[in-house]
Amino acid sequence: MQAFSKHSGSLRKAITQNLENGGHELLYVKEGKTDRSPGWAKIKARGVRGIINIEWDADQRMLTARAIAEKGNYPHEVLGIFVGYLVQKHRKRVTAINMQLV
Repeated sequence: MQAFSKHSGSLRKAITQNLENGGHELLYVKEGKTDRSPGWAKIKARGVRGIINIEWDADQRMLTARAIAEKGNYPHEVLGIFVGYLVQKHRKRVTAINMQLV
């Protein structure tokens, strides 16, 4: 999944800071290197299988999110929660969301 931002500031950093401050009831930052550029983060949802890896490309103003399944499951549930979170909390920054199903 790709999310494009109209602002040049890191959308990854905004997401991780918001989630670390309790910005969502299910999503949380499991681990990451959020204090550097390029950085990355792993986003997990409580009670849901799968994880989302996010990276920020400042030149393109693009957040790349890869949903990874756990134990043979499909990551559609965690990805749906994450997309809903983006629209709910960061809609003023996000101009477009593209998804590719592989």
